[in-house]
Amino acid sequence: MKLIPSPAERANRDPSKDTQQRLDPLGALAAWPLAPIMAAISVGNAIIATILQADQIQSQPLAALALLAMVGAGAALVVGALPARAPFEPGMHLLVLGLALSASVFEQASKWGHNSRLQDDFGQLGIGLLLLALAPYRPWRQIALSGAAASVVVGALALAQSQYLSIIVPPGVYAVVAMTVVLAPATAGAAYSRRIVRSILVWQTDARRADVVRAAETRGQVAQSVVDEQIAALRAGVIPLLTAVLERGAISPRDIERAGVFAADVRRALVEQVDSTWLDGVVERERATLTERGLAPLLVVSDADRRATAFGPDQRAATAALIGALCELRGFDPGSLVVQVTGSERRGLGRLPYRAIPARYKELHNPRPRAPHVDTVTVQAGVDLPTRRLRKALRPYLGVLRAVFVRVRVKVRHPLVTITFDDERVNTDPDVAEIGQPQ
Repeated sequence: MKLIPSPAERANRDPSKDTQQRLDPLGALAAWPLAPIMAAISVGNAIIATILQADQIQSQPLAALALLAMVGAGAALVVGALPARAPFEPGMHLLVLGLALSASVFEQASKWGHNSRLQDDFGQLGIGLLLLALAPYRPWRQIALSGAAASVVVGALALAQSQYLSIIVPPGVYAVVAMTVVLAPATAGAAYSRRIVRSILVWQTDARRADVVRAAETRGQVAQSVVDEQIAALRAGVIPLLTAVLERGAISPRDIERAGVFAADVRRALVEQVDSTWLDGVVERERATLTERGLAPLLVVSDADRRATAFGPDQRAATAALIGALCELRGFDPGSLVVQVTGSERRGLGRLPYRAIPARYKELHNPRPRAPHVDTVTVQAGVDLPTRRLRKALRPYLGVLRAVFVRVRVKVRHPLVTITFDDERVNTDPDVAEIGQPQ
């Protein structure tokens, strides 16, 4: 079976923004040490190069600015890549690039006219290494474009001071050497980003296809199990009641009362099945686990509008992992967990499928812009742990949440911890003002 995304899903997804951090948050968390390592190498190389080339420096203030700019670029990389700040924002990308490029410009200016060789300058290598470290966090096109822009600047600087360099070669050679030092690691980072994103997308497609196949294979088994459960329920209550009525040949007030009880039970079970979502299933699983441990859990889910049904697979997995982590923490109060899903407007049964949108609305070339759907999930629990230990235990889960949700906020007031995260999606619901009243 071929999985084909709907036109609405294709329109909402922007492949140019795909990164390892967005598609595989856990993989990006594992790659986080790359950022401080590359930052340390860049800063260390800058300090060593400045000390060894002290005789070439003509302006101490400019040399100091070059070092400070490189330190700032490394710090911006480390801070932007922190799991607590995920995802890595475009502004941080530009800040890292701007500071690293400024460090290279200040370095060349501090030694202008007395720089004997380009090969031992730290600016070009620092730019390349920092761009390489952005591979798990930024789209490959942006990394490649940043490397190309930075290489043009350093190449122009090398070309401008070619007459002062000790090695006599055509001026273009100096520009090529300086540009290569930037382009080589930047290209490697862009290639890694492009390759890992494609691999993740292929894996996700294969996984979805396998899920569809397994669902088709097990659908019959699930249906049979439901029928068996219903028959068992009938045998336990309804069938004995009917048998007794047939044997007596008359219906007593007691029979009417029992029939009403059975009808209410069936009605209640049907309502629970209709109203339950995957979020109820997650909480029910944790409730069963806590009960097996000898606890008396009281876990509450409030999602009257069934907003959780609109969450994607990654968002569901991240939310379920957070709830499971809270329930497994030492000091967790089993009677304190509350999960609430609210939003900006009532959404009924969740996202409106593309095929359900009236044709006249699909044909609108410039539909009136409307505010996106906003869903807010609030998870509250009591955990008797020091604030620092609690934040450390939840850090990996919060990093994943920040990669798949828009905003994540954490508030700790011992022993209560409140985690709130928002989801935004394009409003594809038909607008009555545009499509008119139903005919």
